[in-house]
Amino acid sequence: MTRYLLLFLTGFAHALLILLYTDLAGDEALFDRKMGLMAAVPLFAFASWLTLFSMRLGALVSLPCLLLLVYWNLRTAERIIAESSSFDTVIAITHLAVGLIALVTLLTSLRYVFKTKLPWGAGTPSPGLVLKLLLTAIPITLGTAYLLYA
Repeated sequence: MTRYLLLFLTGFAHALLILLYTDLAGDEALFDRKMGLMAAVPLFAFASWLTLFSMRLGALVSLPCLLLLVYWNLRTAERIIAESSSFDTVIAITHLAVGLIALVTLLTSLRYVFKTKLPWGAGTPSPGLVLKLLLTAIPITLGTAYLLYA
C-alpha cells in the first residue's frame, strides 16, 4: 500500500508541478515539459495501481519513469538557476523536495525489482480485492482524464 501511495504521489506531484509551470509561464518558458509529463503521467496512472497486484512488476514499470523524472528535475533546476528569476529560492526548494521524493521512490523501486525472494505475482497483501479495485480506479480515471483533455 505504501508503494502505491509513493508512486501515485510522486507522479501526481510532478505532473501538477509541470502543469503549474505551464500555466504560470506558458509553453515557451518551460523546459522539457513533454519529457516530464511523459514520465509523470504513466507513473501515477499505470505503475501505481500495478503495484497493488504485482509489486515487482509495478516497480519494474516505474523505473524508466523515475529515472526520467530525476533527470527532468536536475535539468529544469539547472536551467531555472541559470535564468535568474525572482523566485529562485522558492523554485529551488520546490525542485529539491520533489526531486528527493523521486529519488526515494527510485531507490524503493530498485529495491523491489532486485529483491530475489519476492515472486513476480505477489501483490500488496493488506487491502482486500474490493479496496484494490477502488484504488485502481482513481489513477486510471485521472490518467484517462488527462489524456482526453490535455
